[in-house]
Amino acid sequence: MSQTTAASMIKYVSYLLILLAATWGLAAFPPVDGPARMLVDLVDWPLGDGSPVWDRSVMWLSSIGAGVLMGWALMFLLIVAPALKRGDKQVIRASIIAVVAWFIIDSAGSIASGVTSNAVFNVAVLVLLAGPLVLVKIDFSAR
Repeated sequence: MSQTTAASMIKYVSYLLILLAATWGLAAFPPVDGPARMLVDLVDWPLGDGSPVWDRSVMWLSSIGAGVLMGWALMFLLIVAPALKRGDKQVIRASIIAVVAWFIIDSAGSIASGVTSNAVFNVAVLVLLAGPLVLVKIDFSAR
């Protein structure tokens, strides 16, 4: 995969993660939390059973999670994608390590808490983020 293609893929995935983070962040605001409830219901399969508890802790932890996801998405958009385009191996390597660490912790916690469907969702995110990082071919002649 070319550096330009890999950078473009990371940008598109970043935009998707920004949208998810903004949606999830609505969980703390009861008048407009409908989209967040739908998102949580979708990730905590099966669809249609709703979140069993939507209390202060869910709202608070959703705000924290959405904020971290937004920061992570912006980091990939504004730092990692340009680094991929430049062929910056140090940033690419660090990003692979970060994505794998996220995947292990998030997926293990999801499975331990009985939300295996989130671990399945995480596999898709892992492929979308790590794929371009692992498959990029650095063009050293362009330097």
